[in-house]
Amino acid sequence: MRNIQEDENMATVYLCIGTQKTGTTSLQYFMRANEDVLKKQSYSYPYMELGMSDAFYKNRNAHFLVYHSSDMEEERQKKQDAYRILGELAKEYDNIVLSDEIIWYQCNNIENFWQDACNEFQKINCTLKVVVYLRRQDSIIQSLWNQKVKGLPGITEDFQTYFQEEMFAYFPLDYYEQLQKIASFVGKENILVRVYENGQFGGVEHNLISDYLETLGVELNDEFRMPEETLNHGLAGNFVEMKRLLNGIKEYQKMENFMRMPMTYASDHHLEHNPEGKTNMFTYEEQMDFLKRYEESNARTAREFLGRKDGILFREPIPKLPVWEVNHDEMYQDLFIFMVEMFCAQEKKISNLTQKVNQMKKQIARIENSENILGTSDSLIARGYRKAKNILKNKE
Repeated sequence: MRNIQEDENMATVYLCIGTQKTGTTSLQYFMRANEDVLKKQSYSYPYMELGMSDAFYKNRNAHFLVYHSSDMEEERQKKQDAYRILGELAKEYDNIVLSDEIIWYQCNNIENFWQDACNEFQKINCTLKVVVYLRRQDSIIQSLWNQKVKGLPGITEDFQTYFQEEMFAYFPLDYYEQLQKIASFVGKENILVRVYENGQFGGVEHNLISDYLETLGVELNDEFRMPEETLNHGLAGNFVEMKRLLNGIKEYQKMENFMRMPMTYASDHHLEHNPEGKTNMFTYEEQMDFLKRYEESNARTAREFLGRKDGILFREPIPKLPVWEVNHDEMYQDLFIFMVEMFCAQEKKISNLTQKVNQMKKQIARIENSENILGTSDSLIARGYRKAKNILKNKE
């Protein structure tokens, strides 16, 4: 809750804009699971439902900022409702945390995005701070490709095609340029840049969650529930190739990507029992040439947004890894695991449907039983029921 002595001060909105593939899904789930603990420190991680799908946006509570609809009035109304809710929360809490990773690139597609956001937050007595995690560019485009193959049934391009045709061009990889654009509206002092590398996480535990909480100014204590597993990870080994080929089947493209989760579970099972050595989708030469494009941008980001005189943004060494290839020896085993996961998923659906059918049969039996009682009883209610039934029958 807000400190009564500070009621006249502005609340702080921490807007976490990604980037994608920097653990944002795990952080969102963590914040949602610990809402009550956060409130004790005057932090709100609000549930901004606003009529959007729970499956996608329950934890991405900043999605209203980039929500798009063919109905302009609906789009305007969602934003208006969101700011009204946040305005009420700002009277109760010192800090509000909002998160949606696609803001990193979608903000470039919405006219006056940052100017409008700053103005609207100011109207509800909030100051805006932007939190962003940056991942090395060669690593992030490999993860973006993997995620697209996994999540979009129409994506059939292999990594080389994706890379050579620069199908990632929508995603700002010149970090300095993008941060400068944002800073021109929110102020450089209000951009909190973090680096997504194991050796660079801060906080008491030096992991992503403790780094994130420290960035927000939250004290990590024993009340917090820690996540049991990593969320939204990519497909491993042969499974990304199987999914890519599956995406090219016309009939599958019409069926809402229903094999996505069984494929993911099969991939997880494989990794659990067969830990793989690291590989690369690039050749080493391609990788180094690609990173040269961003050397100066990364150096300026390190110096100006992190205060690093050495200009080093990413510190992990870049090993010369083998290029990934389909493992034909393990393909039959991977296919079998996937088939089992698929059968299990279908069996679970059938079982759930069977339970629903049985419940409906019981409800129908109770209704029929009630009708039978009313049809034979001589009570006033039963006679009224029979009379109404006969009137309706005669009208037919």
